[in-house]
Amino acid sequence: MAALAVILTAGCSTPFKAPPDLRHVRLQRVDSPVVRIDKIWLARKDGQLALRGYVIRRLSVLDTTDTHLDVTLYDASGRVLRTSQEGFTPRQIVRLHRLPAYASYRVVLDPLPPGVDRIEVRAHEGHHHGTSGETAR
Repeated sequence: MAALAVILTAGCSTPFKAPPDLRHVRLQRVDSPVVRIDKIWLARKDGQLALRGYVIRRLSVLDTTDTHLDVTLYDASGRVLRTSQEGFTPRQIVRLHRLPAYASYRVVLDPLPPGVDRIEVRAHEGHHHGTSGETAR
């Protein structure tokens, strides 16, 4: 638990390095009025590539159940290669003792489309009009 507190309070840096073949991929965070995306990193475990991280509930907010993450993969020219709507756990973020009120997320990226240059994680409340779930692959 103490190690998690250190990770969460370390600011923008992360102790996790991207796999060598993906160090060129830029990771971008976009917060919402309800949550702040605190951490984001790429990890490969047992051969499976995943995007991982933490979100922190803003102090003035009580309910996070209507919030999700839009994960979008872009190529170097800015063209969308894939986008999906993802959740975090727990859905209702509560404060535990003196730790920040946080949740974690894990998004499997395999198979990764060729040419990925940037991955954006955008916190979003409510539903998207005219879309549901994954919109491009």
